Amino acid sequence: MHHTRRGARLFASQAFHYQALRTMGHQSAFGAAPAECLVAIRSIRDENAESWYTAWHDVAQRCENLSAAEGDAAGRGRALLRASNYYRTAEFFLSPADARRVYTYRRSAGAFQRALQTLKIPHKAWKIPYERVSMGAYYFPGDDDKPVIIACGGYDSTLEESFFWIGQAARERGFPCIMFEGPGQSSMIREYGVKFTHEWEKPLKVLLDYALWEAPELNGHMKVLLGISMGAMLALRAAAFENRIDAVAAYGGFFSMHEAALAQIPLAGRLLWKLGLKNLFDRFARIKAGRDIGRRWALDNGCWTLGSPSPFELLGQTRAYTVEPVADRITCHVLAVHGEADHLIPKSEQTRFQKRLTRARSFAVHVFRKADGAGEHCQAGAVERFHQVFFGWIEGLQKPSTMP
Repeated sequence: MHHTRRGARLFASQAFHYQALRTMGHQSAFGAAPAECLVAIRSIRDENAESWYTAWHDVAQRCENLSAAEGDAAGRGRALLRASNYYRTAEFFLSPADARRVYTYRRSAGAFQRALQTLKIPHKAWKIPYERVSMGAYYFPGDDDKPVIIACGGYDSTLEESFFWIGQAARERGFPCIMFEGPGQSSMIREYGVKFTHEWEKPLKVLLDYALWEAPELNGHMKVLLGISMGAMLALRAAAFENRIDAVAAYGGFFSMHEAALAQIPLAGRLLWKLGLKNLFDRFARIKAGRDIGRRWALDNGCWTLGSPSPFELLGQTRAYTVEPVADRITCHVLAVHGEADHLIPKSEQTRFQKRLTRARSFAVHVFRKADGAGEHCQAGAVERFHQVFFGWIEGLQKPSTMP
């Protein structure tokens, strides 16, 4: 580990520190083992994407090999869950043009699917027709009297990682759970090249129509939509149009992608943007990205998943990704959670949820504290604290109202 004056960090760079913490934090859902993570971390050169890939790929491969070794099914299945998460991590900082992205993603998804089979976890894997391609989803049945949790990720999510954020926690508590990918995510971007859409009500409608046909037992359940990171904004937008959603949990997301992006850009860059100086802005963005792997990754991932030809166009495209135009149409229950030390979401974004979602049937907000180890983006490394708040909120929604 790398030590700073402010305490122990996994890496000096914020990008590597956060992504390593994110991976290690999935231990609670059998997606990591701390000692395995430390083995990988020790062999990584900070801000060196190639050493990052090699280290995580190696530990993933070793875990995958364990699944073919002697041992009980639980041990072999959990080794596959860890392999899936480590392969996802290995891929993270690769260039979108790198052929290893698709290869490594397939290894991650394949290990996850074999884990579910080895562990005999009841589930259905769906390939849902969507605009001439397929949209992936997993359905985990649960108790008849509990709401169904419908979860989607965000800017860099894979479908399989949703299991570590929420799927396993839902299963442990008996909640039916559907995890789905949408345009710009997971296999839709890697296999088909389908870019993000801000009109998230479109994939949500397709998912609900399919799910309620394939699993009609869910028709009478309360439906709670959980959006993770950028998925929080997408989920809220979708709920404005989809009256089958009873409640939305915005898990660590922004209200406006454009405002959150601007907050990450130095003042000189913001001035170039406001003046419309495209060539100078693009040059400025590339220089900054060349000096910071976190900026480079955010820029490359955005151009790839949103389909932007340049940094200037990318920032312009983010304007569509906001709750603002539909805020008055959101009338379901809403929970918004934030991290006190979130390095991606400015504090100004947190207050906008409460100010604008005035027509929500109920609105709850929770801020996780840095002092409790839960202040990072999406409570990485302390996701159990989110689970406690989230499932407690759902229980409160199910209680009979005391109002006359």
